[in-house]
Amino acid sequence: MSYKHIVAAAVAALLAAPVVAEVDLQSQPVVAEAMETTIEGEVMVVNTDTRLMTLKTAEGEYKVLHVPPEVERLDQIKIGDMVSITETTTALIELQTGRDAGAMGAEGDTAVDAAPGEKPAGSITDTLTLYGKVVGVDKAAGTVTIKGAETTRVFPVEDKALLDELKVGDGVVARFRNVISGEVTVK
Repeated sequence: MSYKHIVAAAVAALLAAPVVAEVDLQSQPVVAEAMETTIEGEVMVVNTDTRLMTLKTAEGEYKVLHVPPEVERLDQIKIGDMVSITETTTALIELQTGRDAGAMGAEGDTAVDAAPGEKPAGSITDTLTLYGKVVGVDKAAGTVTIKGAETTRVFPVEDKALLDELKVGDGVVARFRNVISGEVTVK
């Protein structure tokens, strides 16, 4: 299962209501993933109404980007400017045991850090923590069933030895962090 599938599945399974206070828990990291992508190019088109920007990369490819509303100085980006954008996504999935394991819900936050300067620069950081509970373990099929506040989903487990450690009632916590940083420079 690819990283994007893990993230999408975990989000779908666990997204829901506010989380209950955690008291007597022990956490064990199960999966940690990180992925980074960078795009650099010359600005060919900037549409401040639709918040779309087209870049031409060094390879001659055109990339159309949606500029999020958190970027406040879009009108200062001009045709011919150079743009560098890096997106870093991390995921940490933990297994929780103890009396209070298995709370369900979600917590999230977005932080914007604008860097001063003539052209827009800075970062946008989104964090999301999802909580769920193990409601089934099928060692023969190599799957675990996780219940979130709104849905229950079955996930394949690549490391079959992990199935020996899982038991019904254990809590699952998935922490995601996505950081998009960008800088505009004059060509």
